Order: sequence, then structure tokens, then C-alpha cells
Amino acid sequence: MINKEFLKKLTILYVEDEDLAREKLAKTLTRLFKTVYLAPNGMEGYLQFQKLHLAKTPVDLVLSDINMPKMSGIEMLEQIRELDEEVPFIFTTARSESENLLRAIELKANHYILKPIDTEDVILKSQEVCQKKYYERMLTLKNQELEQYLKAIDNIAVVSKFDAEGNIKFVNSAMIEALDKQEEEILNTNIKDLIHKDISKEMIENIFKSISEKKEFKGELKFSNSKNEPFYTNNNIFEIIENEQNLFINIGFLSTDENIEKREFKKKVIKNIQEHKELLAKTKKELEETRLKLSKYENILPMLKNELELEKKRNQAKLQQIKHYENEKLNLDEKQEGILKIKNKQIEDYKEAMNKTKKEKELLLEKIHHLEEDILSKKVDIEKKQETIEVKNKRIEDLNDVIKHRESQLREFDPKALLS
Repeated sequence: MINKEFLKKLTILYVEDEDLAREKLAKTLTRLFKTVYLAPNGMEGYLQFQKLHLAKTPVDLVLSDINMPKMSGIEMLEQIRELDEEVPFIFTTARSESENLLRAIELKANHYILKPIDTEDVILKSQEVCQKKYYERMLTLKNQELEQYLKAIDNIAVVSKFDAEGNIKFVNSAMIEALDKQEEEILNTNIKDLIHKDISKEMIENIFKSISEKKEFKGELKFSNSKNEPFYTNNNIFEIIENEQNLFINIGFLSTDENIEKREFKKKVIKNIQEHKELLAKTKKELEETRLKLSKYENILPMLKNELELEKKRNQAKLQQIKHYENEKLNLDEKQEGILKIKNKQIEDYKEAMNKTKKEKELLLEKIHHLEEDILSKKVDIEKKQETIEVKNKRIEDLNDVIKHRESQLREFDPKALLS
């Protein structure tokens, strides 16, 4: 089952020379993992890992093809192992080759996946190897933390480590002092033999049964020293893993007023240590986040520089173009100013011509007006004369009629008179 919450804590490097395959799987990986770095060949993959290693940016898994240009996956793993002997490695390949497989095993590769890739299989195998590495790292940190606590309480707590049978493998100075024995004498002695005889065997067996079932025992125990003198301790017994061996550790505090006082003081010391560790862890986390951001900025810085240079060039070209336009505009302004002067002169000439034409028009209109008046006057005269002519014509007609009438009368009286 895919643990998305766990995968979101992981950073991986995916190396694949086939663009389509790399882009396809990268989409899924980017959605599931915290950070995914990509590389198109072994050489680029190694350089990317080296850069992250120098920046102290942890890589939790390398997923890589084997057969690639410039540097194969095996060659890349050989180079990476010189920087990091433990980083988990999963190979993908289109064919199974025993020589490559054996070399990958020698270089501590964790898995070998044949193509075509089953995405879910890749995710599950990645999760499996990373969880194993993660738990190993957590166990190491817990053991280191436990060692720090043991050092902190060494003078006030009696500490012993023993195996499942009870054989003692370690005792601290406080336990040696409480038992009043030599360290060599105590080592490989059974812890059961140090418990006071007043404690029943049944109770001891119940304690061992409980801790063997990975249950922590908390309670008071009575021990005997070399003089068979009893001393009491309040104990915490629980399982640990040390050097790949399952052991049990007993941390006990002597039940005396002096020891109780020392324990209270030590609790404060331990609390201060814990607070300091938490602060240190927080600071470390912030530092890692800052480093990661710095790494991202370092990745995009060259790109930003290139963009800046391109922008500078574009701006320079635009500036030159603006200057060209300004020069053209200046020339155009001068040209337009010359044209404007000519046009203004033409306008002035036109205005002058218009004024002259206007005056001539006014004179012509005045002449026309006089002519119209003259024509009108002459027309009236003509009409009068025409009336006179008509009257005269009428009189002439009338006279002609009278003459004709008279001639007619004369013929009636003397036709010869008309002939003469």
C-alpha cells in the first residue's frame, strides 16, 4: 500500500535518457514525492547528485536506467558510491544482463526493474527501500540519543544491557559502584543472579516474558551487592537494537533520598538537553530548508542571468530603435516645419487672393446690380415703346381698314376712278 504521507518526505533523483519515458514517470513522481530531480543521462545524473551532495541536500533514492549515453547507470552508480555508500538505488532496464546485475549487486543497488515500467511497482519498491533506510536512520538517531541520555545520567542511574537470556553485556560506573564488583566480574554474569533472592523466580520470569514481547517493564527491583547487602532501584527495562543485535537495557534509579535529589537535578539537566536538542533539530530543519531554497535559487540563477542578458539585449535594441525613431521624428518635424511654412505661405497667398476675389466679386455684384437696374429701366422703356408701336400698328390697321372701305365705296360709285 502506498504511504503518500511518507513519500512526501522524500527527495529522489530520476535519470532516464528517453525523453517520453522520463516525462511520463516524472509527472507521477512529482505528485507523490517531496522533490524530484531529473537528468537525461548518467553524466548529468552524477553531476546533479554531486551538486546536491556538496550542498548537503540529502537524496533519499536514485532511480536510474542502465543503458544511457555519455555515462551508463552502472558507471554513474560507481561514481556516486565514492560520494555516498548508502543512498538507495533502483535500476530500470529494457533487458536483463547478468554482468550488469552482478555489478549492481556489488555496488549495493537495492532493486532491478525490467521495462516496460509498472508505475505502481516502481512506487512500492521505492517506498520499501526508503522506509528501510529511513527506519535504520531513525534507529541510529534513537541509539545516539539514548547514548547521550546514558552519558547524562551515568553518575546517578544504574545502567545495564543484557541479551534475551539475561547475560550482561554492559554496565555503567554507577552500576559497578552499586554492586561493589569489578566490571570484568559483572560482564557475562546473568542479570537474574544479581537480583535479590527475596524476588521470586516467577516474578523474574514474568518480567523477562514481558520484555521479550517488546513490552516495557517499569517497577522497583531489589538487587544484592558483593556483600549481599540489598539496594533498591526504580527500573525501566526495554528492548534496543545495537550493532544489529537485539538487547535489553535496564535504567534504574537508586531509591535513596540522596539519589532522588540527584535524579531531580538530572531530570532538569535532561530536560535542558532535550530542549536544546529540539532547538537544534528545529534550527537544523530551518537550515536544510534554507539550503534547499538556496539550491533551487542556484538552479534558476543561471536561467535568470540568461533572461536578464536577453532582456538587456532586447532593451538595447529597443533603445536603439527609439533613438532611430527620435531621429526620424526630428527629421520629420523639420520636414513638417518646412512644409508647414510653405503651407502657411500658401494659405496667406490664398487668403490674399480670396480677399482680392471677394472685392472683385463685390464690384461685379455692384455692376450687375446697376446693369440689372439699367436693364429693368430699358425694359420698361421697351415695353412703353412696344405699347406705342402696338397703338400705332393698331391705328395703321384701322387706317388700312378705312382705306379699304373707302376704296370699296369708290368702286361702287366709279370703278374707273379706282383704275386711275
